[in-house]
Amino acid sequence: MTFCAYSDNFFFSFFPLGILVLKFLTRFFAVIGFLFVLLIGAGIALAWRAEEKAAPEPDSVILTLNFTQPIVEQSEPSPFTLATGGDEPVALLDVLEAIDAAKDDPHVKGIVARFGDAQPTLTQAQEIRAALARFRTSGKFAYAYGTDFGAFGMGNRAYFLASAFDQIWLQPVGTVSLTGVSLLSPFAKTALDKIGVSADYMQREEYKSFMEPGQRDGFSPPVKAEMQAMAEDLADQIASGIAESRKWEKTRVKDLMDRGPYTDEEALQEGLVTRLAYVDELQTELESKAGKDAQQTDVATYLSYADTKPEPQKSPTVALIYGSGLITDKNPGGGGLMEDKIMGADDIAEAFDDAAKDDSVKAVLFRVDSPGGSPAASETIRRALIHAKKQGKPVIVSMGETAASGGYWISMDADKIIADPATLTGSIGVLAGKFEAGQFMQKLGVSVDGVSTAPNAGMWMPVAPFTPMQRARVNALLDSTYHAFLTDASAARKIPMAKMQEIAKGRVWTGQQAVKIGLVDALGGYEVALDETRKLLKLDEDASLSLEIFPPLPTPAQRLMKFMRHLGVEASALTLTSASLADLRSALSPWIGSLTIAPAPVAVRMGTIVR
Repeated sequence: MTFCAYSDNFFFSFFPLGILVLKFLTRFFAVIGFLFVLLIGAGIALAWRAEEKAAPEPDSVILTLNFTQPIVEQSEPSPFTLATGGDEPVALLDVLEAIDAAKDDPHVKGIVARFGDAQPTLTQAQEIRAALARFRTSGKFAYAYGTDFGAFGMGNRAYFLASAFDQIWLQPVGTVSLTGVSLLSPFAKTALDKIGVSADYMQREEYKSFMEPGQRDGFSPPVKAEMQAMAEDLADQIASGIAESRKWEKTRVKDLMDRGPYTDEEALQEGLVTRLAYVDELQTELESKAGKDAQQTDVATYLSYADTKPEPQKSPTVALIYGSGLITDKNPGGGGLMEDKIMGADDIAEAFDDAAKDDSVKAVLFRVDSPGGSPAASETIRRALIHAKKQGKPVIVSMGETAASGGYWISMDADKIIADPATLTGSIGVLAGKFEAGQFMQKLGVSVDGVSTAPNAGMWMPVAPFTPMQRARVNALLDSTYHAFLTDASAARKIPMAKMQEIAKGRVWTGQQAVKIGLVDALGGYEVALDETRKLLKLDEDASLSLEIFPPLPTPAQRLMKFMRHLGVEASALTLTSASLADLRSALSPWIGSLTIAPAPVAVRMGTIVR
């Protein structure tokens, strides 16, 4: 006993690492326990929801739009959100669908939108503004309320969207940060030189600027001119939109942008807002407009009402394929946090193949939001798109915030390309290289040794610069890939090669610029893309279309199973737990009968949407 006591004291007195290990293990198992409880909570939510039916729509509804949280391209129900009751990001298509449904819904009296620190992207704002313009033809009220429109940052996008509402209210002490557009980038060449690291990248051609921040201490003259042109174009789009909505001259808006930002009183005096008020005063105003019984209903809840769903009808099916994120050969999946930031070529190609084989599918709407990625993976997707066209399925691309480089590669062969005015597209160019850190390793006292069987076997390792032979091979790869990009883009867009060489060079264009040079066909969002789909299918301009996601979105249960498999948890255990909880629903009701679990926002319901 004495020895054991001494051993314990010795261990904890002279080996603090033991304490750290013990604390780590305690926290580790606490986290595991927390995850287990969280997943059980998600199971309860899933079981409860499985038996819930769509609720009828209240007699009086105020549709609420929450712009204080991000809007995403595609929203999948998260098991963590189900378990914790947190807010799931809302999909753009959901917002547009809700606004369009509310326009002709007699239950909906008006719309109120909340603004705060977060801001939608400029392309999202443009698409939502178009939907609001359609809504306002109904004569129903539309209020924008902000605690701030940009705070002490740039609020251009927030105010640009808010200006589409007939009333713009600002909380006292809030600000309207309407300013000019600024595009900035840090440059680290000098810093990298100090530590012995160099960014050795080659590019095609002078506008392909992705690695300039590591290779220079400022923008090259061509890139700076390109960015200035983009900034001016985007600022002009913002000014034009605000002027149109507020019925002002564009010159007045540009003057306001030159003099911003504005305090609350200044914003009121300039007419940027219609009233300074607190949220309780807004509530009183809404009650006077819609009645005290009006229910303020968010997008997800509104779309879940049985009354808002369209009657089943025979409508041509359009496959909706989302192409979002960095383009790679394969999405690692597994329910990880970055899964929605990666576009797996295998998944997209399979979706196109399934749509091409489906006799009920009459066309494909490909929604692209990607900065690019692997040329080979991009070519895989392009080939799948071409194959679908050969199977008689017209393909229409709708570009989101970005469809550049590989994002343009996968879009260029579509029958029609639609971009928002603020979409960043083009960037027809390529680059390749590496960060070389040999000197940095020497400074640390790290040496490298090895063997190879050929002169270029280790050329991509970051321990030494490219040899002349290796540099020649990199340039050969770049020339081949760039030539393929140019050739295919020229053929797909029916632009002569000489002209394509001039508008390529790695240059990024806004959608408004791109339509003038032939890289895209028309400006607009989902609605314009669907109009073009009707034209290609030779349908009436008001014909309904049923959008069906390919591949189908996973249900909340499937996503939970996927995440648990990612954690190494047996899915069968969850299945048993979920089933048991479902059986206990009636027994639990007397104790938790007041509990309601709001339906998770889903980008497009598991069936179809008629538009």
